[in-house]
Parts: sequence; structure tokens; C-alpha cells
Amino acid sequence: MIGLVDCNNFYVSCERSFNPALEGRAVVVLSNNDGCAIARSNEAKALQIKMGTPFFQLKELIKEHDVVVHSSNYTLYGDMSARVMATLGQFVEQVEVYSIDEAFLNLDGYTSAYPDLRDLARTMRDTVRRWTRIPVSVGMAPTKTLCKVANYFAKRQPEHDGILLLDDPALISALLHDLPVSELWGVGSRYAAMLRRNGITTAAQLRDAPDEWINQTMTVNGLRLAHELRGFPCRMLDLDTAPKKAICTAPSFGRLVPDLNTITQALVTHLSRAAEKLRAQGSAAGTLTVFLHTNRHRKTFHNGLPAKQYYNARTVELPHPSASTPELTGYAVAALKSIFQFGYEYQKVGVMLSGLVPASHRQTSLLTDGPDERLVQLSATIDRLNHRFGRDKVRLAATGYDMTWHHKQQWMSPAYTTRWGDILQVC
Repeated sequence: MIGLVDCNNFYVSCERSFNPALEGRAVVVLSNNDGCAIARSNEAKALQIKMGTPFFQLKELIKEHDVVVHSSNYTLYGDMSARVMATLGQFVEQVEVYSIDEAFLNLDGYTSAYPDLRDLARTMRDTVRRWTRIPVSVGMAPTKTLCKVANYFAKRQPEHDGILLLDDPALISALLHDLPVSELWGVGSRYAAMLRRNGITTAAQLRDAPDEWINQTMTVNGLRLAHELRGFPCRMLDLDTAPKKAICTAPSFGRLVPDLNTITQALVTHLSRAAEKLRAQGSAAGTLTVFLHTNRHRKTFHNGLPAKQYYNARTVELPHPSASTPELTGYAVAALKSIFQFGYEYQKVGVMLSGLVPASHRQTSLLTDGPDERLVQLSATIDRLNHRFGRDKVRLAATGYDMTWHHKQQWMSPAYTTRWGDILQVC
């Protein structure tokens, strides 16, 4: 038996965890640069605020219904996620962290202590709520896909009180007949439209479709999905997180930027973040790509003249894989200068590190200088200092001191758990 623990309205719940005054109020969390809604409380959903709706389209509704708005506080959300996952690990040995707010659990062997797995789920849910103040729903079933189905109905049917165990074939069949095929895990909008054109509108109809037809129209992944709906596990728990194959950092500017100096500062800042992630997973990059573009949605300037659009990118094959921020910065800045054009107002600059290999497998070249181990050690030392004293306490001078280009965060909440000055005080 597999369990799926899913945090309810996770970003909103994190904000409420440290601000109980938000309970019962409509709350919306915005994406980077305060662009669009990416999390909504149940009260906000009742106001028909849709996921992904641009903020400017919501202003009147937010003002009319006194909706609380927060900018994304990913530092807080990431730390709260780690706390939730650690709490689940107190009860179950094998936990697959599927996303920031979801985890699959291997529940085999726990029936001796919990003859009714609902009791285990209830204990986990209550403990998570007590320790982190994050509400969760728990779905349990023989396969991962059926766990998703169980969690879907556990959230939406009050009689389950947030916990649903699917161990009865009749109940599974009844729920699959009620579940729209578009709500199935792994069925996107294109597959959903194709299935509807072929008369398949529910999960039960997909489960009962011929294997040959499913394989032809949805490939082997669709066939695995159908088998999981029939109760045959095809997706095992992934307990070992694989290292990323590429790392990209490219938040939008908080304002349009026309000059090379400011864009260079932003690029080096983004590259420093990407290189930190690279070193954290023990990798080195063999390829670096820098890209730069204007706002394609902007049609005119303030004076009414048509806005000029520009996009370009440059990929550099490094002479040897590297994870050193100073070394990568040299290549990135040179690539930026080769694609920068004066006369444009830019919305974003970004960098992608790819061709990743284990840092210990770097191979020196016979024709060029190999990696400078002093720079590698320098970057590792900077990481340790920043981890101890705070982000960017030690950084490259090329990142500059002009922070006005950073993305907008008008309604950012405090970093309650990761910054000493933001820790709540009890008076």
C-alpha cells in the first residue's frame, strides 16, 4: 500500500502558519515579479480567482473583496516543506519527496502497529498540523496513480475528513467513474482533448480502454497509467533524488533595463545562484548558455511608439567542466557582450548550465590549461561562509550594489524560520 500526503494550498498555508489573522480570509500568493496568482486559499477560489490569472486583472476583485496578497517567499516555503517531510519521516521509513508540497510513502509493513491505515494517516496529519500548522490530505491506495485519485476526493468530499483509503475495488470503480479524465495524474490538456474526441471522458473509461489503442495514442506512459488505474503498480517509489541534468536561473527584472552594466550585474548574480546549486549537487558544467530578451507582450513605449523587440542567446562549450563561479563568470560575461544590443529595454537575462558531470570526474585537457583548483576551493569556501553568515555576505564585485533591477516583491512576508531578525517574538 502506498500513501500520498499533499499539503493543502501550501504557499497560503505557510503564510497562515505564522499569521493566524489570515485564517478564514481570501489569500492569494503571486509568482515571481508579482506577476500572476500561483496559490489561492479556498476563500479566494470561491471568488473564482483562477490559477495563473495575471495580477493586473485581479486588482478590482482584490479591492472589492479585501483579498490579502503576498509575494512568493520561496525561502520560507522551502524550509516549511523540509519540516513537513522530516515530520513524515518520523512515522514512515521510505518517503519520496515528489514536490515541495507532496510526498509518497511506502506503507507496507505498518499494519502490525496500525491495523487500520487510516489511524496512521490521522496520526501523521495531526502531528504535521501540530508541529508546522500546515493542513494536509492523505490518500492511500495500491498504486501511485490511485493515491492521486484518493487524495483528489479526500480534499473535495467532506465526509472523508481529508483521509481516504482505497482498498475496496467497488469504491475504486465508483470514484473512477466520477473522476474526469482531465484530472488524472499525467493527462495534460492535449491528451484530455484527444480522449474526449474519442469518447473517453472519465478515468474509468480510460482504465477499460484496449491496451493496444492506449499504447498507440498515449505511448507506453499512457499504458502504465491505465495499468495503475487497474491496481497494478508501474511507478515505484523513487527514494534517491537524481542530480539535475541542467540548471537554469532567469528571473525577470523588476523594471525594464537598457544598459549593459546593470544587465551584467544581474547576469553575474543569477550565475552565482546557479553555480551554488551546481556545487551543492556535486556537479560541474561543460556548457554555458546566456540569453537576453525584451518584453514581447509590450507593444508600445510610453510615448506611443511601437516597442522594439529583441531576443538572442549564445552557447559556450567550456574547455573543461567547471563549478567555479569566477571561472564561469568570465565566459558568461563575454557571451553577454556578444549578444547585447544598444537601443532596447530588456526584461530578462538568464543563464543555463548544462552538460553536467560529477565534479570528481573532471578531465584535464592536453591542449589547454586544466581547471584551476584554487578557484574551485575558493568557491567552496565562499559557499561555507555564506551558509554560516547569510546569503551574499561574500560575493563577486561584479554583482554590483544596484538592487533596483531585482524582481518585484511588494508584499513579501518575513523569513520567519531562516533569518534571526524575522523570528517571531513572544511578549
